Amino acid sequence: MNFEGFTVKELLRLPVLKDAKLIGGEKGLDRIVRFVDIMEVPDIKGWLREGALILTTGFSIRHDPDLLIDIVEQLDKANAAALAIKPVRFLAEIPQEAIDKSNLLHIPLIQLPLGMAYIDITYTVMEQILDQQAVLLRKSEEVYKMLTNLVLNNSGIQVMADDVAELIKCPIWVISNTGDVIVSSPADIPYVADTNTRYWDVTVDKQFVGKLVVGKEHLDEFEQVCVEQARLVFSLELMRRKIAMDTEVRLRGSFFEELLLGLPLSKQEVEDKGRQLGLLSEWIWEVARIEGEASYFEEQSAFMLELNELIRRESENRRVKVRSHIQKQGDRLVLLLATGNGGDPHKKQQVGNEATVKEWSRVLTPFLTKWSGIHTGFGSKCSLWEAHRSYIEAKKAIFIGTKLDRNKTVFAFNEVEMFQLLLDASEYVQFDALIEKKIGKLSHYDQENGTDLVSTLYYYLSTGGSLMETANQLYVHRNSVKYRMDRIKEIADADLDNPLSRFVYYLCTAFFLLRRTD
Repeated sequence: MNFEGFTVKELLRLPVLKDAKLIGGEKGLDRIVRFVDIMEVPDIKGWLREGALILTTGFSIRHDPDLLIDIVEQLDKANAAALAIKPVRFLAEIPQEAIDKSNLLHIPLIQLPLGMAYIDITYTVMEQILDQQAVLLRKSEEVYKMLTNLVLNNSGIQVMADDVAELIKCPIWVISNTGDVIVSSPADIPYVADTNTRYWDVTVDKQFVGKLVVGKEHLDEFEQVCVEQARLVFSLELMRRKIAMDTEVRLRGSFFEELLLGLPLSKQEVEDKGRQLGLLSEWIWEVARIEGEASYFEEQSAFMLELNELIRRESENRRVKVRSHIQKQGDRLVLLLATGNGGDPHKKQQVGNEATVKEWSRVLTPFLTKWSGIHTGFGSKCSLWEAHRSYIEAKKAIFIGTKLDRNKTVFAFNEVEMFQLLLDASEYVQFDALIEKKIGKLSHYDQENGTDLVSTLYYYLSTGGSLMETANQLYVHRNSVKYRMDRIKEIADADLDNPLSRFVYYLCTAFFLLRRTD
């Protein structure tokens, strides 16, 4: 069975057309016949269809046989199948120019016997077309059942890909919406987009999730049916995977919430539950907290798509493949980031060993700093059952970091830990008198005059006395900083040449900024 369709060559082999004669367009015998129409008017431009076999007596062009040349051209433009003419009664003969044109355009020109009835031709031809379509439909159902059973039996996406590739006799790929190869057949064959491939979108829940790519440009009807059925079952398989993944993510999210809330779980409970969800206690963990506009954290936002892909790729490409987790909490994200311990679960690696643990903050910072209005804090490295501590540290890193650095957006707790100790100590040690003594006059001057001398002094000290860096932090001119420093020394009577004095002023200004509520 030729699944490309019923050709003109096969048409001429039918018993009903045994007395028909091919008089032109022999090179077009492989054209496909899909319909049968009868021509009653010379103007056929508006109703011609691809694959049409046109029957005519020539009545409509009997006064101008040269119109037959134009009809052949219209057939070619519509990619019709052939033109069958019953001459003698209305056309004495078929013009040689029309025959030449059919040869040029490869449009088969068939001369029918005078006594042949149209009904005999149309009935026989349509019977052949319908029989062929019935076979194609039956084969389509068989392909669908075969591929669907693979999904229902959980045979695996690789088995599905191999069967589809065998059916259409060419390599195939299923590409994710991020451009990664989900599966290919043959397995591991590299995907290179070129003009010799075709692709079809694959959707799940009306959302584009990837595309099915086949390794040849032209497909016959049966191969196209196979591709359509394959696209459907790949959608089913990816939907099954998505449901399983969503369920797993939801379970991991619930477990993650328990860790972040600091619920009284034993170390053994955390290890057992984490292992069931693919979060191994042998790995090194750290928690990051991302704050920003809610629109950033919508599921299909560009930010979320890029972040998910970056974390997935980095987790898979680490020395030991790990599984990290992203949790949305209102207007913020919390990341549980993992690093393997070298592949030996019995060999405990020291948490925080800088020589062996790749820094997640260095991986994510280039991405995070691209987005305006985003602030991120990284807690210190920890064991899985200590995730609550790392989460609190990430939260404190943002709070302290944004108070002390106007330009920075990504903060690590180990960078601000000293200031957290200062805040903790203030609950037991009274610093207010010292702060009032050292920078009280500057603070009162700022309140009365709307100036920013305390912040200027802090940035001046934190940048090692650099007027230019201080100006960059405050978004003012260097000369403005110099003028402010002169006023600070005058108002506070500050000795900034003495290292110990600078240190005291640095701590006082930092503590003041951390305690400030605006």
